[in-house]
Amino acid sequence: MSKFSSEKAIIVDYLKRGYGTLMAPLSKVQPQMPKEQLVYFLKQAVSKKASITVQVNPTTHQNSISEFTGIPYFSPTSTQVIIKTGDNRTTYLLNARDIRHIRLNK
Repeated sequence: MSKFSSEKAIIVDYLKRGYGTLMAPLSKVQPQMPKEQLVYFLKQAVSKKASITVQVNPTTHQNSISEFTGIPYFSPTSTQVIIKTGDNRTTYLLNARDIRHIRLNK
């Protein structure tokens, strides 16, 4: 085995082991939805008071993709979205421009 191929194998092995610690698991990350589709789905969920899961892009306050589940409401004074959990114990305030993906809960 040449020196180059052994170094290459070491680097590939290192990346395989370390990738999961650097990035969120790819099975959980949903694709970025187009803005028009996000707006349409969000308006429907608010009008129907449907429980949804919202995936949010990394922001200056949080450096990873995160998810929030609950019933959405529009903020009356800004472009923010309010997500209240089913038991009304937790309320999330999200910027609409940070939303990556929306899916309906069953």
